[in-house]
Amino acid sequence: MDATPTKALEPPPLTAGFIGIIVFKYLKFAAFLLIGLVALRVARLPRHSEPLEVARYLGVTERSRVVQDVSKVLDALTARQVEAIGAASILIALVFAAEGSFLAARVWWATYFTIVLTALGIPPEIVEIAKRPGSVRRYLLLAVNIAILIYLWRRRNEFRTVKTTRTAPTP
Repeated sequence: MDATPTKALEPPPLTAGFIGIIVFKYLKFAAFLLIGLVALRVARLPRHSEPLEVARYLGVTERSRVVQDVSKVLDALTARQVEAIGAASILIALVFAAEGSFLAARVWWATYFTIVLTALGIPPEIVEIAKRPGSVRRYLLLAVNIAILIYLWRRRNEFRTVKTTRTAPTP
């Protein structure tokens, strides 16, 4: 049995690409968390008071285009459906937080986890582009996610470095 002590190696600093991906994942976490919390709040409002509350949350007038669009959607949904959307948004937010946290912690399988989840999101993005081909935002989001996939695939084993080295026994 080898009794030589092990010494932890300092992990290399995260590259700018990984930092960018981590920040992007945390921004998506914040956005989905906010949507989820607002949806849960709106689900508990009296029917037809949603436009006023949405306007108040966004700091705009009730006549604002975004408030009118959100109101149309809310009119078509039941309170239970809005609650389900809120809960799903919070769950998605937690997944994005997990992705960012695992990458930041340099967990060896974090790149694979993020590759799989990012790849799963690309087909729905393509469907959304097909539905609304004039949306520049959707093309941009698709491009960012494809860039993330390519970057992570090329660097997928970066966190698999040896964590410890054997040191010579001290006499």
